[in-house]
Amino acid sequence: MSTKERVFSRLFDSSKHNTELKRAEANLNAKKKIALGLVNELDYEFESVQDEVGRLSYSVDEWFDEKFDVWFDLGREIYSVYFQNSEAFLTSDDLADDRDRLIEIKTKAEELGLDVVDVYPEYDEHLQEIDYLKDLEQRFVMQQQQFRDESKSV
Repeated sequence: MSTKERVFSRLFDSSKHNTELKRAEANLNAKKKIALGLVNELDYEFESVQDEVGRLSYSVDEWFDEKFDVWFDLGREIYSVYFQNSEAFLTSDDLADDRDRLIEIKTKAEELGLDVVDVYPEYDEHLQEIDYLKDLEQRFVMQQQQFRDESKSV
């Protein structure tokens, strides 16, 4: 069939042309239905994805750097105090001789028939502070271990 015949056929034989148009339209509608069906099968709507991407973006681009810097600085401070002796606290070993002397003062005072508080008014408080330091020292060692354990788990 020549081009001229085809043009005239389409112009004057509308039933044939309409059938082709209807078939093309039906194919298009079928493709649209398939596409729409696939859209309905999406697990997450665009807005949800956008929200989640925004949350992750904030965590990756801002939040992590802020929190990591704080965590790192705190870790360095704790490490400095607990493992590098940056504070150089007194220890029970440092006070062992003083504790012995306090007990000796009490013994001598009793030998003389005196109350130790009359000889050294802060005797009880001084001895309590030394004992309290020993307790704190034990807790300090426990905190060192806790920091070691937690540092390994991070």
